[in-house]
Amino acid sequence: MAAFSYSLKELAEKLGLVFSGNEDLQITHVCGLDSLQAGGLAYLTSPGGLANVPTPVGMSKQVNTTLDEINSSQVALIVSPEVQHPEHNLIYADDPLATHVEATKLFRPEAQRLPGLSRKSRIHPSAVVSKSAKLGKNVTVGPKVVIYDGVQIGENTILHAGVVIMSEVEIGADCIFYPNAVVQDRCEIGDRVILQSGAVIGSDGHGYYQREGVNLKIPQVGIVRLEDDVEVGACTTIDRARFRTTVIKHGSKLDNQVQIAHNVSVGEQALISAQTAVGGSAKAGHHLIMGGQSGIKDNVQIGNNVTAVARAVITANTQDSEVVGGMPGRPVKQWRQLQSLINRLGELFERVRKLESRKNSE
Repeated sequence: MAAFSYSLKELAEKLGLVFSGNEDLQITHVCGLDSLQAGGLAYLTSPGGLANVPTPVGMSKQVNTTLDEINSSQVALIVSPEVQHPEHNLIYADDPLATHVEATKLFRPEAQRLPGLSRKSRIHPSAVVSKSAKLGKNVTVGPKVVIYDGVQIGENTILHAGVVIMSEVEIGADCIFYPNAVVQDRCEIGDRVILQSGAVIGSDGHGYYQREGVNLKIPQVGIVRLEDDVEVGACTTIDRARFRTTVIKHGSKLDNQVQIAHNVSVGEQALISAQTAVGGSAKAGHHLIMGGQSGIKDNVQIGNNVTAVARAVITANTQDSEVVGGMPGRPVKQWRQLQSLINRLGELFERVRKLESRKNSE
């Protein structure tokens, strides 16, 4: 049996919701509607999705039905309250997706114990922790973690293997830093922040000047601040400011392999996809969305609710709620029209060639 298993009744009670169906059905895992197996819990965003889960009666009418096929008696679904069906095991929720997420946390809680730690110890013997560091209640420190002088870490934070926290860093409560994440000196991390493996917070900004053809480094003496509920993807880098603060504001989520340059400010609840780059001193409002491999030029001011489609590069200031495409970035409708014209260039060149040939033959 799975490490976590709940009857339909138990699960509904833990979620604080009403259910219908077989209260003794054992739910062992969460899954999508397209990957249902016995004991699975999926969710529906529309009532029509029920048609994809055959009932025992419906299966008996199908051709080439096998005993191994899954039917509604073996699985449960989270649905909106208006959905009613006597042959399905249902949990009713106003927001099925959000409820499915909460159920996922019940089946896959974040590990509180790391390899090599006893039930009483929360600091692995191979970790190097400065005597001046202040660790809150229930902080867990994994193998080969290094914590420098003057670090402060809030309660319940988990540092997995190989994490490095440099001098005078402040970290909030309930954070999770996955293996080999690095936070460099004096940076500030809020509560419930997640750093995926290989993330680097507070690396030097790309600041140089030339004298007599030689590149000379400009010291980067500022910091990075990640506000509450920020998540930073694997191998993403966020550079410290030259003088003050590079900031990622509350609730923003950065994908893997994202580059945030020095002095940048990203507003609340941003969603930034993989291989995206934001140039130095760019400022973005709340609810920024950036598609994969998109970018923002340095020193650009971005409004609220702006979207950059995949591979778009925003090169000039934007208003609120703009959708930008292409390079250089422009309103997405205009960009699509230009792309349509570009796709017709071969046809247009051929027409011009024929006209010139006809004129020359006259």
